[in-house]
Amino acid sequence: MIERYTKEVTPLKRSSRSDLINQKPLLKFLGDQRIDTITKQDVYRYQDWRKTIRSERTKKPVSGATINREIALLRHALKKAIRWGYIDQNPAQGIEGFSENKRERYVTDKEFEGIKKAATAHDESKHLVDIMDALYLTAQRKGRILNLKWNQVNLKERTIIYEQVSKTKKVPFAIWINDPLYNLLTRLKSIRSSYKIVGPYVFQKKDGSPYKSIKTTWSKCCQKAGIQNIRIHDIRHKAITDMVRAGFSLEMVGRVAGHTTPSTTQRYTHLSVEATKELLEALGKNIKGDTKWVELK
Repeated sequence: MIERYTKEVTPLKRSSRSDLINQKPLLKFLGDQRIDTITKQDVYRYQDWRKTIRSERTKKPVSGATINREIALLRHALKKAIRWGYIDQNPAQGIEGFSENKRERYVTDKEFEGIKKAATAHDESKHLVDIMDALYLTAQRKGRILNLKWNQVNLKERTIIYEQVSKTKKVPFAIWINDPLYNLLTRLKSIRSSYKIVGPYVFQKKDGSPYKSIKTTWSKCCQKAGIQNIRIHDIRHKAITDMVRAGFSLEMVGRVAGHTTPSTTQRYTHLSVEATKELLEALGKNIKGDTKWVELK
């Protein structure tokens, strides 16, 4: 079942990488069991077993949030199994999950600039500065920025276009490029010809490939800046918070960030660029430095 799910369903999901990670413990515990014999008690036993396991990376007990994501994968896979005619009922449906403490960390302007300063000090981390600014100036998720391609960027029309990657989570189809982001993208495009290997990605390595992860660079720069308990994802939270503080409604901000409730998602399937312009311009005013337009050669 998991093999078919991984082949047919996982590639269509934004969480495709997470699926490959979350399926491993599920297969270790339930892999040899026929899916038509799995009961709710088996799923609860899985939860109990996972709480006894320590993370290979942190050496700490696996968090309730992680187990919840694994059960969510199992639940969806079993839902597909019903559609495929393998089973009639979903034993993972209605399983009580673990409570999760939602972590919210606001990155202050001083912290933001401090991390950028630490990144600028070394050649191997300078790329982090532009990525941080792009994350803030778009309020998008890290994956969307790291995987951004030049064919999605229209500097003349000042738009970034994203594909609809999920049927359940609607995201902006296109967003406005404010002045600081326009300058950033123009600069990156102008130096693109100097690369030995010219790749399709806006933020590329020397070999033309995108940055898959910036966790190590981020952690080192935070440490050098003397800043603790902060994640790269917190930049998105800062952008969303700053737009709200600028006086824009939660609904409007949610439409820009693509972080909406299901009901809002149904009402706003598509989003015009003009609807994002005012909010993203407000973020642009918070970025320090010259915001004059740079003509694209």
